Amino acid sequence: MMKVPTTLRYGLRILVEMGKSYAQTPLPLKTIAQNQNLPVKYAEKIINLLLNAGLLISIRGKDGGYLLRLKPEKIKLIDVFEALTGKLYLVECVINPKICKRAAKCEARRLWQLLVKNWSELLTKITLRDLIAGGKNGIPREFGG
Repeated sequence: MMKVPTTLRYGLRILVEMGKSYAQTPLPLKTIAQNQNLPVKYAEKIINLLLNAGLLISIRGKDGGYLLRLKPEKIKLIDVFEALTGKLYLVECVINPKICKRAAKCEARRLWQLLVKNWSELLTKITLRDLIAGGKNGIPREFGG
């Protein structure tokens, strides 16, 4: 069974929370952790990945915290996935064919390439705003939700 990493699941939840209150007051780390039922250290790890990817900004000081760097409609889910999990691929030969002697003639590799291509294209089309708008029903219907 292929599992979505918890870092990605929690990172999306954090971004949805921040997107719902976009451009309001910064959210402190402790508040984010409490709202998501996460240990502060784990929330901090996720926040740092999002900061390093340029998806968040940090506001220092007494009333500081974190804000989205861009409007939710400008944040593509592919950028979130890659910030939290690295480059999107299912098997390593998709991005590095030199590791496998069979890569050039491997029928299965073509399947992995197709899956990654379609997955990447879908995640490039869906924004954080789309995810928020989907609410309890998941992603909007135009994306197959």
